[in-house]
Amino acid sequence: MQCYLSKNMPKYMVDFVHFSMHKLGLDKLRGEVHVDLKGTLDGESFGLCWGDRREAEIQIASKQWGMPVSRENKLKSIAHELTHAHQYLTGRLKCDLASDQYMSTWLGEEYRYRPEVETCLPWEVEAVEKEHAIYNEWIEYKYKKETQSG
Repeated sequence: MQCYLSKNMPKYMVDFVHFSMHKLGLDKLRGEVHVDLKGTLDGESFGLCWGDRREAEIQIASKQWGMPVSRENKLKSIAHELTHAHQYLTGRLKCDLASDQYMSTWLGEEYRYRPEVETCLPWEVEAVEKEHAIYNEWIEYKYKKETQSG
């Protein structure tokens, strides 16, 4: 797996991207992941991801509604969007961006995008679960590392 990170990404985010990729098994897949730290994203999102079996593009917001995004929310967004990258690269999630219907296919079943039910979609449920699990593992890992060196 090739991973390309924007040059403006702070070290703590770079470290977390690599940690998350390992936890998700992305480091064992073929393809490319591009992660860019941006200002404000469309829809005031924390993060966005799109992709296919070959590559995934991720954008992480540094601001939302004109305010800085917290470190915790940036890291959780990274884990969340990397989960989507894994879903695209493994072919479990496919999106038809050419359609005006905004159709997605999850494990062979088609879904039409509707913002009011977005959080209930199975790929979103998985991404939220993974974002919390990976973030909590990261906090535990950092705590152990600090207490061993101190």
